[in-house]
Amino acid sequence: MNRYIDQLIEDLETAANNPPAPVYFDTPPHLAEAPDIAELALVPFKTIEEWTGIKQEVFPCFDELHAVQWERVNEAIFKVFDSLNIKLIDAPGDMPPEMLYDVLTTNWDAQVQYLPSSGMDLELCTGDPDTCPYGEFCSCGDEFDEKEIPSRFQELVPEIANKIDDGIFCYLNPETLEIEEIPKHLFDDPEIFDLETGEPVLPEEWEFSKWESYYVINPLDSDDLNQMIFEFDQFIEDEEFSKDIFQILDQHKPFKKFRLFILNSAYRENWLAFKKQWLEKYVKEQIFNEINNNFNYNYEDINGFFNDDGTRIDPDSVPIPGLCIICRKYHSDDWEENVFCTLNRNDQRDEPDFLCGAFEKI
Repeated sequence: MNRYIDQLIEDLETAANNPPAPVYFDTPPHLAEAPDIAELALVPFKTIEEWTGIKQEVFPCFDELHAVQWERVNEAIFKVFDSLNIKLIDAPGDMPPEMLYDVLTTNWDAQVQYLPSSGMDLELCTGDPDTCPYGEFCSCGDEFDEKEIPSRFQELVPEIANKIDDGIFCYLNPETLEIEEIPKHLFDDPEIFDLETGEPVLPEEWEFSKWESYYVINPLDSDDLNQMIFEFDQFIEDEEFSKDIFQILDQHKPFKKFRLFILNSAYRENWLAFKKQWLEKYVKEQIFNEINNNFNYNYEDINGFFNDDGTRIDPDSVPIPGLCIICRKYHSDDWEENVFCTLNRNDQRDEPDFLCGAFEKI
């Protein structure tokens, strides 16, 4: 097997040292100022096997090799990727060499483009833990709890977390970052009298009602409180403590009783630290959701084909040159190929001669 692996590595290194010739020679005039776009549009997708001339079946099954052999072949494969200007961007860093070898060789039939100038990022993760080639080493099945929000909101998170813990509704101006606090009792009775002025406080007088837009971060409701306590119980992992908690939550006014219980328990400091972290995460999620819910784009306005001047392209109105009719790609169901073909045809719709470096006769 050592002799065979030596020959295989030699073949891979030969392929790496002799990358394929460009598949087209002249950039179409209409794309002269964007050669990378021309390359992306005109270079066909082929398997790694087709680009290199090395058949997939020449790779032995991973359980026929040992550690040094896996590592040597992996290294040679990445040299081939470098020669094709392909970068595998999603391989887990802690993946054992034998598993990585298996992923690389079983995906030797992956469809890629050879883009000498711009390069191609290759992703093999399917996003589904049941089909992902990286198996248990991939995080595609993990749920990410942390919601990323713009940095300018980050410093407000602890302040808002403290306020909602006190039962205060927080209205956040996303432009000025002002916060208006509305105590819960004002929602229960909006016409309650202000203690300082003696005048009723009406909803239309609240400052946030004058803002062009605002985000609302509400205090926790009973479901949120239950969830926080449940997660804390899971965090502590104390059976006797769990029994006490669930007995309290079955009583009348459970959250008030839980607060008295936890603040006088051995887990007081654990609870306070956990609650602080949990509330800040909750606030980030609320802001994240508000940001995403405030994108009022019209689906029709952001999807489709557009000219450089912003006018929409009706794909059905783009003329179909005779060259396309006899091209394999015109009859393909590949969505990505159809997009590039439509854009290419539209760019040349007013040209006397239609040019296409990706043409493949049927």
